[in-house]
Amino acid sequence: MKETLYKYLTAPSGTVTLFSALEMMTMALVLSMVVFWTYKITFSGVMYNRKFNVSLVMLTLVTTMVMIVIGSDIALSLGMVGALSIVRFRTAIKDPRDSVYIFWCIAIGLSVGSGNYLIAEVGSVFLFVVLAVFSFSGFGKEDRYILIIRGPRQREEDIMKCVFNSFKGSQLRAKNSVGDNMEIIYQIKMKNSEDKNIVASLYNIEGVNTVNIVAQNGETIG
Repeated sequence: MKETLYKYLTAPSGTVTLFSALEMMTMALVLSMVVFWTYKITFSGVMYNRKFNVSLVMLTLVTTMVMIVIGSDIALSLGMVGALSIVRFRTAIKDPRDSVYIFWCIAIGLSVGSGNYLIAEVGSVFLFVVLAVFSFSGFGKEDRYILIIRGPRQREEDIMKCVFNSFKGSQLRAKNSVGDNMEIIYQIKMKNSEDKNIVASLYNIEGVNTVNIVAQNGETIG
């Protein structure tokens, strides 16, 4: 019984030919390019990171290679898990959406490396459509911004009245003062482009020297 179990764990389950390996790697490359262009098209942050996008392609290919090596060999898969468990990744994920793309690439590598092409293709097309719909339709998007105003303390009442008249649902987040100068931070919601005229209205107040409108994803509006 022990010998039978040992042979089952150590015997190779199949041989991967050169053609099949190239086929899997090519399929992984094609699908990883779908991820590449999806990330580039739907990116809405401040600075597009091409290096991270290229790393997504490499992650897909590496995951596919690992799956080709493992195959259905139980002993090798257990050894691979043990080897990878000692690796510590310290790269910080700044945008939660980046982690989604990472898992997408890993899923493609696992599917292609195990020969499940249909799952990889259908899943990639489905994810591309979902991400495109959310990115270009604006579904679930809230136009919330941070309004930062710097000016004299003597004009505090005028500044607050101006913001309140422009944005009824504005929320005061912080109020800082240094000597005769102060900084007021509001959270506002813009419904249309006309609301951006608040910048001109605030600058008309005597003493106001800085007005910044920053989107919550880090994009500077004014």
